[in-house]
This record gives sequence, structure tokens and C-alpha cells, in this order.
Amino acid sequence: MSKKLLIRNVGPIEDITINIKKINIFMGKQSSGKSTIAKILSFCNWVEKDISFHQSYEKYTNEYFIERLETFHKMKGYFYPNSEIIYEGDAITIEYSNKRLKIDWLASRFEYKRTKISYIPAERSMVILPEMEKIELPNNYLRSYLYDWLDTRKNYTSDKTFSVLDIGANYYYSDDKKESHITNGDYDILLSQASSGLQSVIPLLTMVDNLIINLYKEESKSSYELDEVKAKVTRLIVNKFIIDEYFKDDINDNNRNEKLDELNDLLIKNDEKIQPLIRKFAEVRDNLFNTHKTNLIIEEPEQNLFPSTQKKLCYKLLNYLNNDYDHSLTLTTHSPYILYAINNCILTYLVKNKIPADLKDRITCYNSSISPTDVNIFEIKNGVINNIQQDNGLIGENYFDSQMKKVMDDFYFLLNFLD
Repeated sequence: MSKKLLIRNVGPIEDITINIKKINIFMGKQSSGKSTIAKILSFCNWVEKDISFHQSYEKYTNEYFIERLETFHKMKGYFYPNSEIIYEGDAITIEYSNKRLKIDWLASRFEYKRTKISYIPAERSMVILPEMEKIELPNNYLRSYLYDWLDTRKNYTSDKTFSVLDIGANYYYSDDKKESHITNGDYDILLSQASSGLQSVIPLLTMVDNLIINLYKEESKSSYELDEVKAKVTRLIVNKFIIDEYFKDDINDNNRNEKLDELNDLLIKNDEKIQPLIRKFAEVRDNLFNTHKTNLIIEEPEQNLFPSTQKKLCYKLLNYLNNDYDHSLTLTTHSPYILYAINNCILTYLVKNKIPADLKDRITCYNSSISPTDVNIFEIKNGVINNIQQDNGLIGENYFDSQMKKVMDDFYFLLNFLD
């Protein structure tokens, strides 16, 4: 099923509608609305996750929904009387219009698979400051990101360092000293004393690595509150997928107790007659309670990075998505190098079957190839969006091309005066 998002009259966004894909790229000038779209998409994904886990949207009143969005994503002042958000996901639809909220279940309600949603902001280098973990942040995306970082860094130790792309730097965290380090064998310095590029890319890549690789090796966390919710939802899906299914062809309620005893006996014996119902129940419970994939939302991955490193970072991010999990990625950017690196990955997908085996090693993005059908690439301008992909999925004329032409026009004009 196709996921969709519509936003009207929110901040700088006038009117946009997108079919959400595995990879969604939003490019444009500063303050064009890239982050507005990414934040609303992230929030709608989170609301769907929360409602699916609790199997209830009772708490989502008009006021709660918009107040939570405004405060969590620091968007106060972005909403007007005619603001509108319409989201169609895997399990629910959300419609916020005329200051009123409507949420409905979709027929695919129980097919939703629990997702880890991580918003990695442009302010990500803040986490390298030693005092950050002592600061009480308000309940917003920065605090959520900080908590994810505190969980992430402990997975990389001096015995298990993280190699940063192929730039000759390795990251590790010293739990004894509560310090993040960069080393390459010849030196060992604090991350807080490293270059701005490393301070930006290390929190980003280590978190992505942790959320794509390590998260699925760990046992799920538990608490009294979580266990209470799970118990309540388990009763709901037992009733729906075992008890109600067992009784669906029996319209006579007079023998209900007798039938319940019969069902209980079948369950105790693990009778094959009841096995299909148990399998369906177990599948739905697994969908709702266990994390199946990661949804990454990253602001300006290019921040403080040299163009060649931007390219390597982009290839690495897309390589992470090419595994057995159905991970997704949303990027906001104003870097042509990120854009063209993505274009290379799409082109690799289109021609990879034609590349001779002995030449594959020369294609640095070979393992980062992506199907054009899995990618959206949008330019945001004057509050609306334009898909800048051609029919084959490759990037066509766009803002960066036009700006480069303006620069070169100045250059060629000035050449007229060169002796």
C-alpha cells in the first residue's frame, strides 16, 4: 500500500502532496521548508507507531496532536487556522484540518510492523560536549536524539572501534572517563577537539550503524508500563484472532461456555485444528511488539564535510539500506554532491547487470545501488515541491544546475575582459 502525505499552509509550505517511498530526498534553499516536511513526516510516523502499539488513539485530541507536534519539533508559530495535514500510513489515516483532528484505522491495521524512528538533526554535533548529558532538555527532538546517542556510543569501545568511512579515523567511547575519542593509531584525541567535519559525521554514522545493525541484535527493553500495555493489547488480539475467529461461524451464544472450554482444551493440547489461529495471533503480536525496521530522518548530512567525503557518506548511508530489513531514509539537503551521489546510485542500479564482473570493483557505489522506484527526489521552491526525476528515475534539471549556470555565466562574461 502506498503511504501518502499532504501538507498545506504550514510554515513556508503552501501545498505539497507526496507518495512516501523507501528513500525521500528534499532539496532547496535555506528556509524553503525542507525540515518542515521532514519533521511532519517523522511525527506522523511516530503517531502511527504509538497508536499501533497501544491499539488506541483515544489520547489524540485536537489540542494534544498539534501541541505535541509544535513542542516536540519546535514548530510553534508554523500553524494557521487553514493549516492542513493529511497522512495515510500502513495502519492509520490522520487528517488535521480547520484545527480539528480525525484519525481512522485502515483495513491493514494489524499488518503494521513496529518501527524505530530516529530524527538526526542538523544540531547533531551538540552531543560531543561532555556536559550535554547533564543538561535537562525539554521533551523535544533534541532530547530524543541525545538519548539515542547515549545508547549508541556505549557500543563502540577501544576494543571495538568504529571506522569512519575510509578517512583513517576510528571512534570509540571510554565509559570509565565518559569520553568520546578519535584515533588512527598515531594519535588519540577527544572528539570534542576534532575537526568540525568529524564532530558532525561521527554522531551521524555511529547512530545509523547502531540503529541499522546493533539494534536488531539486542533484546527489547522492558518496563512495568510497557508490560502493562503489552498485556492489554495481547488480550485484544487474543480475542480478535483466536476467540472471535473460533466463534465466527457459531451464531448460537447459548453454548458459549461450552465452546470456550473446548477452545481452551485445544489450546492446551496445541491441537493442529487451532494452529492457524495461533500463528496469526503470534504474527500480529510480533508485528506490534518487536522492532522490524528503522526509519531514519537526517537533516543536512553534508554538514561541514569536504565534497568527496559527502559522496562517501551518501554511498555508506544507502549501503546500510541494502540489507534484509525494510529500512527507510529521509534526507534534507542543499548539497549538489549529495544529490549527484544519489544519482550515481540510481544509475548503478539501472546498468549493474551490464557491468562486466572484472570491472565491478571499480564502481565504488556498486553495493549502494538503489532502484529508482524506491526513491523520491524533490526540489522545494516557493512553498511547493517539484519531482526532479526523469522517467528513468535519474535526476533532471534542478535548482543546482540553474545556479551553476548563473555562476558560469558570470565567469564567461568576465572572460571578455581578460587580455
